[in-house]
Amino acid sequence: MSQTQDRTSEGQRPATANTLTLLANPASATAEAYRSLRASVKFAGVKPSVRSVLIADAGSKGQHSEVAANLAAALALGGDTTILIDADLRQPALHQQFGVANQSGLSDWLAAGDSAAPIPLSSTAIDGLSLLTAGTASGNRGYGAAPVDFLSSDHFVDLLQRLADAAEYLVFDAPSLADVGDALTIAARVDAVLLLVRSGRTKRAAAQKAKESLDRVGARLLGAVLTDSGGLRLW
Repeated sequence: MSQTQDRTSEGQRPATANTLTLLANPASATAEAYRSLRASVKFAGVKPSVRSVLIADAGSKGQHSEVAANLAAALALGGDTTILIDADLRQPALHQQFGVANQSGLSDWLAAGDSAAPIPLSSTAIDGLSLLTAGTASGNRGYGAAPVDFLSSDHFVDLLQRLADAAEYLVFDAPSLADVGDALTIAARVDAVLLLVRSGRTKRAAAQKAKESLDRVGARLLGAVLTDSGGLRLW
C-alpha cells in the first residue's frame, strides 16, 4: 500500500459539517438518492470497472463540492475505503465541510515534485473516508505554476496511482467546466465522470458544451446528476 500521512492528531476525530446530507438527514429522499448514485458508480457495468470518478460541474453555481462530499461519504458508509480529493485549487471548500486544516494538501504535494513523499491525507468523522485537501500552493505564492499546470504534471499521474493503491474509490471535486480547464485535465485521467446539472441554473447550452468538452478529452461519462428537481437524479 502507498505511503500516506494522516495529519489528524492522535485521539482526535474532526467534525463533519451538518450540510453533509447523509449524516444530517440519512432518512431523506436526497440521502437515498446519493445511495443510488453510489450504486451507479459501483455497478456501472463498464470495463475497466470504475474506481476513480470526477464530479464535473456544468454550471451548478457551487454545488459540486456538496455532491462530491456526499458521494464519497455514501461510498465509505457502504463499506468501501474512499479518498475524497479537493482538486478545486482556486476556491477549495472541502476542508471547511469536514472541519480539517488546509495547511498542506494536493497542491503542496504536487509543487514539491517528490512522487515518493507521504501524501498528506486527513481523517474524517466517517470511518473509511479520508480527505486530501487542496492545500495552499498556487502560482501567485512563489511556486510558479497555475492549478492546471499542477494537474497536468506527471506527478499528478503518480499521485493517482498511489491513491488508487490506498483506497477502493477516489472521488474528485474540481472547479466548474465553464470557468477553467482544471476539470477537463482530471476528466482525461480518471475512470469516469458524472456531469453535474442544476435545475433552473444550468443552461441547456452550457450542459451540452460541457458534454462536448468531456467527449473531446476522451472522458468516460457515466451520466448526468440533476439537482434541485425535487431531489437528486441520475440521467
